[in-house]
Amino acid sequence: MKDQFCSFYTNSNDITFYMSSRLEINDGDIILEPSAGEGIFIDEILRTGIKVHIDALDINDEAISILQRKYDNNPNVYVRKTDTLFDQELDQYDVSQLWLKQTDTLLDEQLDIFSSTGGYYTGVIGNPPYGAWQDYDRRDQLKKKYIGQYVKETYSLFLLRCISVLKIKGKLSFIIPDTFLYVNMHTKLRELLLKKTMIKEIIIFPSKFFPGISFGYSNLCIITLERSDIHDAINNCVKVYRGFKKSDEFRKLISQEALPEHIELFHLKQSDILSNPQHRFILADNKIASILKDSTVNLGDVADIVTGFYTGNNTKFIKTVSKDLKGAKNYAVINPSMIVDNFSTDGVSNMKEAYIPFIKSASEYRYVRNHEDWFVRWDSETVSFYKRDKKARFQNSDFYFKMGIGIPMVKSSIIKAFIMQNRVFDQSIVGIFPKDKTKLKYILALMNSDIVNQIIHIINPTANNSANYIKLIPYIEPSSEVIEEISNLVDEIMSYSSIEDNRTVKQLEDKINCMVTDIFLNYERNK
Repeated sequence: MKDQFCSFYTNSNDITFYMSSRLEINDGDIILEPSAGEGIFIDEILRTGIKVHIDALDINDEAISILQRKYDNNPNVYVRKTDTLFDQELDQYDVSQLWLKQTDTLLDEQLDIFSSTGGYYTGVIGNPPYGAWQDYDRRDQLKKKYIGQYVKETYSLFLLRCISVLKIKGKLSFIIPDTFLYVNMHTKLRELLLKKTMIKEIIIFPSKFFPGISFGYSNLCIITLERSDIHDAINNCVKVYRGFKKSDEFRKLISQEALPEHIELFHLKQSDILSNPQHRFILADNKIASILKDSTVNLGDVADIVTGFYTGNNTKFIKTVSKDLKGAKNYAVINPSMIVDNFSTDGVSNMKEAYIPFIKSASEYRYVRNHEDWFVRWDSETVSFYKRDKKARFQNSDFYFKMGIGIPMVKSSIIKAFIMQNRVFDQSIVGIFPKDKTKLKYILALMNSDIVNQIIHIINPTANNSANYIKLIPYIEPSSEVIEEISNLVDEIMSYSSIEDNRTVKQLEDKINCMVTDIFLNYERNK
């Protein structure tokens, strides 16, 4: 379940058993559960029968009270709701101890002391909140406390906080989104993880394994690490597993059984990850990993890559060609008499209400868009409104109506890049505008190739193709003769009035795809 604090309570025995086992708990250990929730991890630890001390924290006082009632009648554990983690009254290890404290883990002053004195806990286990909205006052507090870190996302701050209170050789096992492995805003977090901990194991799996949860934008993962000095950290080799089909496959990792063939295993040395651009975890075969690591020129170096325009109120200012169109239910249908040809960023001056074709959705085919589905209001009075309205985004307007390449920001299994010309494009479209116009068709071919599609998913496996990630695609340029040949093939594809079920177009696309694949896989030879 999920509560108002964006805590996703863990209700999977496979997950809790795996995580508890990875802590390798011993008698006398001091364990922190920083976001206790319903106490699922506490249950798992108590089931082992090992005598430990557990500090269970939660920002929600009601959750703490529920936990107290839950464990008060357990004869095998001594429970106390407390205001201080320093109380020595319960320092008796002949029974398991559970101290419950309502507090903000990220700002708790006693945890500050534990952090400043080299750590206190031998183990940390948890499922920290993620996706929680931080109000602006709290965000300011967190920025001052976690300098240089991305404070809009709570799970990363919990990870930092809990590493800081671990003793050297203390272990942590967290279930969190896998976005910290590659998204740009977590670069500083990755650097700290790679320099201050030995990451033992990361297992990546679909969010549907987590009962009641289904993220569209990323997978979940469990990270197990040990706090260490920098020498041990950078020489450590991380095991990263992915491809799980069922959560009970986690148990095979604990029993060291042979894994099913569909599970991939990557061995990554932490020093190598540190040397990757932005310390990104690259989960790919050696050839693709080498291209991503060693490429000196990226797409962002040879093209302007920008997002498009937002009206501020789409249902008011955008019309559709048909309500049968996907996503068009709440939009009015355009009157053809209102459609004009206009390529000015100042709008149409001689009409009170005028509309121009607008690129708002993905293309049905690669290379070309074969029909207009959306139209945006573009009379001069309305364009003036866009420019001054706080909700609208009249951004990157230098690229409106220019010749370029469009791809949808929402990722699909196959990216369909298409030519844009004399059009304004929506913020849901990423526009690619080559600085050398003679390379436009070559770059269009790259964006429609299988290997670049694979690279895009490696750089950022989330659901979005934001401009900042498209900029990171390695750009490999072959000889001028090869570029000309590919450009001619693209011209041939675009010369067909209909490409639907066109066998010749399919053959041309396959030929281009093979050529681009050869260019990338022979990267070292072509350097």
